[in-house]
Amino acid sequence: MGSAGTVGLITYMRTDATRVAPEAQQAARQTIAELYGSEYLPTKPPVYKSRAGAQAAHEAIRPTSMERLPEEVKPFLTQDQQRLYRLIWERFIASQMAPAILDTVTVSIKAGEYAFRASGSAIKFPGFMALYIENTDNNEQADGDEGMLPELVEGEILKLLQITPNQHFTQPPPRYSEAMLVKTLEELGIGRPSTYAQIIDTIRKRGYVVVEEKRFAPTELGNIVVELLKEHFPNIIDIEFTANMEGRLDRIEEGQEEWVQVLEEFWGPFEAELKKAETHMEEVEIAEEETDEICEKCGRNMVIRQGRYGRFLACPGFPECRNTKPLLKKIGVACPECGGEIVERRTRRGRTFYGCDNYPDCEFTSWQRPVGKNCPECGKFLVLKQRRNQQPKAVCSNKECGYQVELVEEI
Repeated sequence: MGSAGTVGLITYMRTDATRVAPEAQQAARQTIAELYGSEYLPTKPPVYKSRAGAQAAHEAIRPTSMERLPEEVKPFLTQDQQRLYRLIWERFIASQMAPAILDTVTVSIKAGEYAFRASGSAIKFPGFMALYIENTDNNEQADGDEGMLPELVEGEILKLLQITPNQHFTQPPPRYSEAMLVKTLEELGIGRPSTYAQIIDTIRKRGYVVVEEKRFAPTELGNIVVELLKEHFPNIIDIEFTANMEGRLDRIEEGQEEWVQVLEEFWGPFEAELKKAETHMEEVEIAEEETDEICEKCGRNMVIRQGRYGRFLACPGFPECRNTKPLLKKIGVACPECGGEIVERRTRRGRTFYGCDNYPDCEFTSWQRPVGKNCPECGKFLVLKQRRNQQPKAVCSNKECGYQVELVEEI
């Protein structure tokens, strides 16, 4: 079924179950009462339903001791370890707290001859939200929640702080982030927790997707592969096939189905489709994109090719000329250290960062996009900060400074 054990601060398992030992629930209730008060305790410990096929023989991942508060263990952990422990501790404790109570509110505001209306929610009792709010751990929401309204009284005089005119257009569905993709795989019953990282690593390494602004974007190769699979293996590429096969494999493990019969039912149709594809599937060659970059070794115009770690510049004269260069995307901002040009780069895992095109002579790098201006308070360079449904801001790269301003033309 899986492996389980305890390491340091966390009880770990290869599990996707939600079961929690009664002893752990009781310890969590004691911690909640001490930190927040008895009103934050539900009448009885909550029981959550695991999804079909979950490894329910094990407990959910949780802290070994609820009394080890994240701030108390922080001096003994690295930054990444501390963030992970805080996430696990807060989510587990929040899961044992009373539910939040929200009032749905519609507010009408009169301003002279005009009327404005706002709809949203007001918190009547915060419950678990006093500790943890879903989605704030992946930086997709922060600086307050959209749709949350402050407490208002009928007839109250309001002060106008700002009017922000926004024009809204119909938006396509957002592309998947890592967290969104894993959540969708869970909902569809595809894969297991131990395979999600491998799935994401595979589609990156094979060049089927690239990461743009923390979201997966399909490459030309990725689109072609999907279309060919849909054409020649429609039964295999179907989402229900994968989920059903996962279920049948679980039943084989439990002794409810014979593995030979399951394989025979799969292999017969698949073998026929495979032979047909070997004969009829056309070979596809992705056209190389020519650039204005001149190869300094042979004088040809270099082309863009897809490699294991993304796109790069290569000489079309291969194998006579083997010259290659990284494909640098300039953002029109000068390097704050040497005056060179800032370019967009990617790590081997596909994460975007920004660096100087004079590397290795200049080793300037930044995870956030520089905006080309310096902080008026401390002189450090400003970077772009943008949250969903919020106005972009320029913030100081010096975390101790804290300066930030809405990104407007004069910045």
